[in-house]
Amino acid sequence: MKKFLAAITLAAGLGLGTITPTHAATPVTHVAIEKPAQGTTILIVTPEVSLGILTASGITEPRAEWSKAATGYFSDALKKALETREYATHEIHLDTYEDPRALQMLKLNDEVISSIMLNAFYKLPTKTTFDWTLGENAEILIPADLADTETAPRYALFLRARGSYQSSAKAALNVGMALLGGPMQFGGQAVQATLVDLNTGQIVWYEMDAVPAGEDIREPEGAVSVIERLFKKLPL
Repeated sequence: MKKFLAAITLAAGLGLGTITPTHAATPVTHVAIEKPAQGTTILIVTPEVSLGILTASGITEPRAEWSKAATGYFSDALKKALETREYATHEIHLDTYEDPRALQMLKLNDEVISSIMLNAFYKLPTKTTFDWTLGENAEILIPADLADTETAPRYALFLRARGSYQSSAKAALNVGMALLGGPMQFGGQAVQATLVDLNTGQIVWYEMDAVPAGEDIREPEGAVSVIERLFKKLPL
């Protein structure tokens, strides 16, 4: 039951509305890989973060300053976590990709991530293994200055965060609705991360996290807490 509720909360945080799976599932979210050698470069694609404020009317208004701050905090937390594991890191922003093939690969990556998440709610009977892939041309995502060098990254790490925080007016309205027994609407945040083998295109790890109450990803400490939880199953 707890997993079911967590799935619904996460789906709402990612802007997917209410998802009602026909049955709960515990999908495999990683594959076994050989641990890379110390010093191996991991490509960090600058996190995509979209945060907003949930108003009393129930509309979520984007907050660019929150999204920008959280992006920086997640980026720093990812670098620190990987460097603690004694890997080198190289960060690249999505906007720096210009090659049409790379842009198509990024679009494909978005679709595959969405498919993995939906499969976590609706366990497909034919999907019994974690064998998601971007295809053999994923190496197009390697920055030109690192391609064909000893420091060329073997893996790319993607992270997406979506969600909202309720306004003070919305919080007050929820109190009133609670007293009247009416419907209430709360903000929420969710984070997804994937690790892609750039040599084969295989997605070797996926994890998602519904940010618990009391953690604020608009602050450095909140981002660090999320990354620590996500990385517990990271095969690096």
